[in-house]
Amino acid sequence: MKIKTFLAATVLFGGLLAGLLAPPAVRAAGHEVPPDALRCLALAVYFEAGSEPQTGKVAVAHVVLNRAQHAGFPGGVCGVVQQGGDQRPCQFGWYCDGRSDQPTSSRMWQSAQEVAREVLAGRVDDPTGGALYFAQARASRPAWTKRLTQIARIGGHVFYR
Repeated sequence: MKIKTFLAATVLFGGLLAGLLAPPAVRAAGHEVPPDALRCLALAVYFEAGSEPQTGKVAVAHVVLNRAQHAGFPGGVCGVVQQGGDQRPCQFGWYCDGRSDQPTSSRMWQSAQEVAREVLAGRVDDPTGGALYFAQARASRPAWTKRLTQIARIGGHVFYR
């Protein structure tokens, strides 16, 4: 009996300790969002739309979330961001380009983190209308978007479904 009590106390204490040491999670739509999801989404916003106005950042964040909730993409924010791994081809060029994924602008990084928090918490509507893809707004439309429907143009991106 003493061993069972010891094991139960060890498990309980370990759980409490892990909770105290873990980074704070974001509360979103009634559940906890893992800190890694917040970081993955903030990195996507930073590298894909860091210099854009707020709506451009929010739009990019929502595409990542839309994909995470779609059966055709990996589950979870980090699964979407890291799809394809760190070798080309991958879904987000900044993730597999071989360069550092460490933010260098503290102002842009703080903004990206704030956008990620707000979007994950469900406090910002999706300005893309459910887009699953985006591309840089250019004079010519990328070939891979030909089969998609253009939904919106926000900031420096065109959004597709």
